[in-house]
Amino acid sequence: GQKFSSDSQALTSLVGLADSLADAQETLSAESRETAGIIRDQAHAMHRMVANLLDMARLQSGRVVMNKQWQPFEDVVGSSVRLLDDILAPRQIEIDLPADLPLVCFDAVLMERVLCNLLENAAKYSAPGAVIQIAGRGEGDSLAVTVCNAGGGFPTEQLDRIFELFERGTRESAVPGTGIGLAVSRAIVTAHGGAIAAENRPGKAC
Repeated sequence: GQKFSSDSQALTSLVGLADSLADAQETLSAESRETAGIIRDQAHAMHRMVANLLDMARLQSGRVVMNKQWQPFEDVVGSSVRLLDDILAPRQIEIDLPADLPLVCFDAVLMERVLCNLLENAAKYSAPGAVIQIAGRGEGDSLAVTVCNAGGGFPTEQLDRIFELFERGTRESAVPGTGIGLAVSRAIVTAHGGAIAAENRPGKAC
């Protein structure tokens, strides 16, 4: 508990320092700017990984007390996209949410983690310039949300296991990742009384 908390705080400080270094554009050479950008991106990636580990540990131990409130879902979509600006910048983000979408009862911090994990995964497995779409529709008293990318799709035999802990979308993939984010996403959605699934859409980019 305390050790993990201290490590997380130290990593948060490291991310802040990496951001400050990367923002010092005018005082750095071109080579140093590139190096600073790489350090910043790696620090953010490590921070997201540790946050996922902490969330999974809390969820599995039953120590998560959700702060569920009625709120607009579009707010958490906007904050998630902003948090992943460095990853999503090379992609085309399309947000399709109806103007009359009703308020939804959820924990904003945890649901932001779900969207960030799904968006990060969508970005990792799509080419620069590809479209990533976030869509939401009311279905009775529920909200159906999809995150879709123009990627290569999941291996068919892994679709049922993709949200299991340490499961990767592509085995021996060169794409960095630990297989934690989607498992955390499922745990959070399940804790909200919902369900999450992956599917391929043949013949459709999104």
